[in-house]
Amino acid sequence: MNHPRRWALLPAVILALAVPWAPRPAAAAAGQLLRYPYLTDGYATYGRVATESCTAHRVGASKTAITVGSAAEYQWKAKLTGLVPGTRYCYRTFLGDPALNLLGTDPAPTFWSQLRAGSATAYSFAMLGDWGAVDTAGNNPDQASLMSRVAASGARFAVGTGDTAYPSGSQTNYGDLIQRGADVSTVFGPGFYKQVGARMPMFNALGNHGLTATFPMLWPSAQAAATSGGRAQMDTYCCANGTNSKSYPSLWYAFDAGPARFYVLDAAWADSNVGTADLYRNDYDNHWTPSSPEYQWLAADLAGHPSTLKFAFLHFPPYSDNATESSDLYLRGPGSLAGLLSQYGVDLVFSGHAHLYERNLRQPGDSFVSYVTGGGGAKLEPIGDKGCSTFDAYGVGWSYSRGRGSACGAAPVPDTITRVFHFLLVTVRGSQVTVTPTDELGRTFDVQTYSF
Repeated sequence: MNHPRRWALLPAVILALAVPWAPRPAAAAAGQLLRYPYLTDGYATYGRVATESCTAHRVGASKTAITVGSAAEYQWKAKLTGLVPGTRYCYRTFLGDPALNLLGTDPAPTFWSQLRAGSATAYSFAMLGDWGAVDTAGNNPDQASLMSRVAASGARFAVGTGDTAYPSGSQTNYGDLIQRGADVSTVFGPGFYKQVGARMPMFNALGNHGLTATFPMLWPSAQAAATSGGRAQMDTYCCANGTNSKSYPSLWYAFDAGPARFYVLDAAWADSNVGTADLYRNDYDNHWTPSSPEYQWLAADLAGHPSTLKFAFLHFPPYSDNATESSDLYLRGPGSLAGLLSQYGVDLVFSGHAHLYERNLRQPGDSFVSYVTGGGGAKLEPIGDKGCSTFDAYGVGWSYSRGRGSACGAAPVPDTITRVFHFLLVTVRGSQVTVTPTDELGRTFDVQTYSF
């Protein structure tokens, strides 16, 4: 089903609080902020910066009980409506009556509402994948440094290429501002997403880690799915290639920002349910056969937006030069996802899964240039470990066992691991798009400008 193009993305403030009646970390008190507010697709007091106070408008919030480690907490959600497109807003968060100011003395966070479709205003968005990981002490200085760069990048919003909160995307893996330890608070720990999420909405694709109901709860996309005819719900998948019947998120949708249409796609499958096939085959058979709901929706939406600049975001990479997370051949060719994207002139495709950076040459039959951006904070991987491919334009990776970097295409071999952890800053100026990879120390590399 096609829908008229209109501004439809409403940033959401989400926070979690400890509850007084259940066991909780000793450092946490009843009514204390345990997850810093962060913005997502759809749902505090708020106001327009410079023309209203940050308490000009008030909306109620709903709560859901969650458990993080041994602590019972509430995840709260409030929906901000009536936002003026392309406008800067500030907000505060409160609890109870009389109200407890949950942000305390922290300044009011600010964010930009989404631009209208067709707007000529230039903007940037950030992109990263495969992040949310800590060591046994709960630390990840590379990820913390990278998050500070994303926060300072000037991006209006972020898009994820999947695999967030290792190893399984649980509430404990996501964590809170208090608890620390191995695989605990890999995202919501104070040094990580707190720096980004309070001011920057994120649209996050599914990955093969964390395919549970926790993902759509923490990254709600119902608004974008509803306005694009996509899907954001839990579905039962059964039982291709001997896989077990399982309930997994179905998450695919589109949205507009200025001259560009963004496609966030479900190209992933759970490691724990492969049956007689592998991850890539199971993803294809469940999502990308021509008769599948996702394929049919994407074909209709692409056909309904023939003259728009188009970007696609997915987890499994059509082209990858890592031996473990290799190219997904099921996504390539004329009868595949790549064929469908090329039929309708999609311009850039971004994926994750391989923990490295890779820009690929446009391949025969493809309309798009593809990127792999999987260096957001999880353990890195080498590139070209079985030889570099002819599709490599520029790629860097890292081997922990060898203690050195690797490179393909025109890239120099990284002399330090800090050159491989990265995010992409993508700037859209009409039909011109600049992709600026940026490492954790703020150094840019392989900057490319495209005119479409």
